[in-house]
Amino acid sequence: MMITRIFADDHGESHFSDNEVPLTSIVPAEGLPPMGMSPPIASTQVRFLVGSAALIAHDWHPAPARQFVVFSEGSLEVEVSDGQRRRFSQGAIVFLEDTRGKGHKDHVVNDDQLLLVLIPVTDEVNIECLAANSTEASSQGAEAELRTETLPP
Repeated sequence: MMITRIFADDHGESHFSDNEVPLTSIVPAEGLPPMGMSPPIASTQVRFLVGSAALIAHDWHPAPARQFVVFSEGSLEVEVSDGQRRRFSQGAIVFLEDTRGKGHKDHVVNDDQLLLVLIPVTDEVNIECLAANSTEASSQGAEAELRTETLPP
């Protein structure tokens, strides 16, 4: 499963990285067949953000917390300070970790309403370690890659 990470380097500049999170075939509940499941990831709460993309598309800003953002509805174009831009839409998972430095800038793609699932995580969560421990590629990773689009600067 592909997750895009937005992080700040030692100079406070933000960047994208793509991280493959391993999935293991597990029976999630009695009576269901095995399905791909990620390792457990500790979170502190879950919140839902609903509103127009124009409400959050403003100037440069750092992430308010280290958190996963799951795009349930709508699209945003996100720019990082190294000049790269990517468009995220329904089904995309982004891990925001640029809580210091210049941050990132959101751009409106269309007038559709956003429905984002915000999942802040504990300081112990390290998305790179999850990705580094990946032992098998997931067919779902290819599907997730289709949900993000790299845009020219």
